[in-house]
Amino acid sequence: MSGNEIRRAHSGEIQEIMNLIAKCVQVMQAGGSDQWDEGYPNREVISEDIRSGTLFVCTDHGAIAGILVLDENQAEQYRDIEWTETQGPHLIMHRLAVHPEIQGKGIARRLIAFAEEFARSGGYSSIRLDTYAKNDKALKLYPSLGYLQRGEIRFPGRTAAFPVFEKVLTDISEG
Repeated sequence: MSGNEIRRAHSGEIQEIMNLIAKCVQVMQAGGSDQWDEGYPNREVISEDIRSGTLFVCTDHGAIAGILVLDENQAEQYRDIEWTETQGPHLIMHRLAVHPEIQGKGIARRLIAFAEEFARSGGYSSIRLDTYAKNDKALKLYPSLGYLQRGEIRFPGRTAAFPVFEKVLTDISEG
């Protein structure tokens, strides 16, 4: 085994996950982004993700290298978006984060590939997500993996918009 695996998070890992998020917040804020802060994603949000079985971790030699939440919870702002795939169900990606010390090693791509496999095996017709207009890495990454920007939404208290992306999974002949 290569030392890398993707699996559901365990409740005993909450502190390690919160440490990863805190490091990501520091890097975001240092780069001028207010996407995440001390209030979000907080311990309560992450605990609920773990409890509901929707938080996945990518480990690297036993340490948590990245996280991703997969569920069906769409922000209410998603209603105003013209989606390509309107027949559900839709899998929503949230809270994708990779530890700053090991970014650039393909961990985000592995988590996204895992999400796509999870979605296909679960019978989802598409994957939807939003990222932040100041998150340059994500804005390059998603289109490179076949995600199309479908518009943008706004959340209270954030200075920039959140571009929303979609990848349709149903039509295999196009893929």
